[in-house]
Amino acid sequence: MTKTASTEGLQKAIQNKPSQNTGVDPYKKAQSYLKAMLPAITEALPKTKGMDAQNLVRITLTSLRLNPKLLECSIESLLGATLQAAQLGLQPNLLGSCYFIPYKGTVSFQIGYKGLIDLVCRKGEVLTIVAQEVRAGDQFHYEYGRNETLKHIPAPEHKRGPVEYYYAYANMKNGGFTFQVMHISEIEKIRDDHSISYRFDKNNSIWGKHFQAMAYKSVIKKLVKYLPISVESQELVAQDETVRKDITTEAVYVDSTEFEEVQIISTEQEIING
Repeated sequence: MTKTASTEGLQKAIQNKPSQNTGVDPYKKAQSYLKAMLPAITEALPKTKGMDAQNLVRITLTSLRLNPKLLECSIESLLGATLQAAQLGLQPNLLGSCYFIPYKGTVSFQIGYKGLIDLVCRKGEVLTIVAQEVRAGDQFHYEYGRNETLKHIPAPEHKRGPVEYYYAYANMKNGGFTFQVMHISEIEKIRDDHSISYRFDKNNSIWGKHFQAMAYKSVIKKLVKYLPISVESQELVAQDETVRKDITTEAVYVDSTEFEEVQIISTEQEIING
């Protein structure tokens, strides 16, 4: 099961949080809240990852400076996303580990493709996961069935055209090997159907800025469905694309079909911006 900070620790963090006076600099306000939450973060961090609560707070504050729209979100949702990153042992906006995405006053939590690989391989059931793109001009052949085959020979860089496919493969501890392939049109459909931020702000959305990373993540998530991983690993992966109203509530999955409900919660309780 995902490690969670105790209710008592979280309540203390809430009770000790700074007053919500108007006119306070949003960055300094977030800094004070995160400092008050350090004990809860420390308790939530997986001991095996060797992560430090103060370092996680510093990285979170850096994320706020790099993406000021996060400061327009409710402080409760920001703290919830920070706690979620701590529980999973992932560092926000760092080399594709995980991301804090602002939208309509709420902060949603997204696992990056490198974070997804980390979570799936953490228990040792899966040794490696690799994702690649296939471009026009490459030699590429795959076949599903009893004699599954995957072969990819990239063409010289100057002869490679637009991306046509993405694929991911995994090597298992038991010696097994499996893969999944997705055409570029399948990736774009996932983006168009499920990314609210892309629909309303294409250039500044995570899909607009990091299409390749999101494409890798999409094909890896498809691959994960076929991997022999533990229930605990499945629960970790399920934390992707979720929001918390505050640090004491459970994460709730956010999808375009559920967004109206999230907007209502956001209006009533000042939750996130994504």
